[in-house]
Amino acid sequence: MKISVMQWIKLTCLALSLSQMLPAYAWQDTDQDGVPDIKDACPNTPANTTVMANGCVYQAEVKSSSIQCDLNDPSTYLAADCHNIETAIVYFEFAIAEVDLSQWKALALVKAFLDANTETRLTLVGHTDIVGTPEFNYQLSLRRAQNVKRILVEDYGFNPNRFTVVGKGISEPVADNHSSEGRRLNRRVQFIVNNN
Repeated sequence: MKISVMQWIKLTCLALSLSQMLPAYAWQDTDQDGVPDIKDACPNTPANTTVMANGCVYQAEVKSSSIQCDLNDPSTYLAADCHNIETAIVYFEFAIAEVDLSQWKALALVKAFLDANTETRLTLVGHTDIVGTPEFNYQLSLRRAQNVKRILVEDYGFNPNRFTVVGKGISEPVADNHSSEGRRLNRRVQFIVNNN
């Protein structure tokens, strides 16, 4: 198959024009916040608003509840204040349902609580940040809670009937989803004592 000089020139011009269009599209900034649309996590930021690198409004401070137990000191796990199960929260990486090894300290607190309260049943409540569709986040939050239950049953040997698993998706944030720190705090599994 022979390509004429004219066809070669047309093909070259088409390739050049396409190569010039792609960078222009990639750097389009619809809301004019200085962050390209392709990387903008908050695409409708008001004009003249200071934003972070992800395009979301900068949040100066995110408050989280203080931990009453020392996660780095296993000798404190049996202390009376460590039996406040609200202090044990398992956090997750973005879009991941597997429990990271770093979170096993929180699970050790849950184990100590369950060992000290042998008749207690827990509801494991999974949560996500706001990134993604509601359906995806609901399924992700449910998988997170199921994975925590699996560890408590398979690795710690607790009866599976002691746990109820619930996924809440994006519906119950504890921090502002417009900051990376807030989203990190929202990706969690919490433990609620059942009063039944």
